[in-house]
Amino acid sequence: MTQTAQTRPSVVAEFLLQLGQAGVELAIDPGNDARLRYRPSDLGADLRQQLSDHKPHLLALLRGEALPDEHDSNTEAGYVLGERLGIAEDLGMPVHPGSPAWLVAVGEALLTMDPDRKDT
Repeated sequence: MTQTAQTRPSVVAEFLLQLGQAGVELAIDPGNDARLRYRPSDLGADLRQQLSDHKPHLLALLRGEALPDEHDSNTEAGYVLGERLGIAEDLGMPVHPGSPAWLVAVGEALLTMDPDRKDT
């Protein structure tokens, strides 16, 4: 089975980077675990559409599913995630799941997991 462009880790990873760099915060709605909450609420039509398109992946990541182990420095993804979260924490940034720094760290870690990634 081959991955399509829509399911490749890099597609979700790049979207996470975009959200994190824009200062967006994501969370699972405590009253409905199938609902994704975000702030700020005025994201624009393009980002809202992408949130809808990637909602299952985003909810899974927020639940900790398919997420690299940040304590596993034996894998590139685990190392990258742990390093990025540690740097953000040292800078005093919030690193809880869904925070902008977490979105960037997870996005960078997922990029390392794309089998079609080209190192430059």
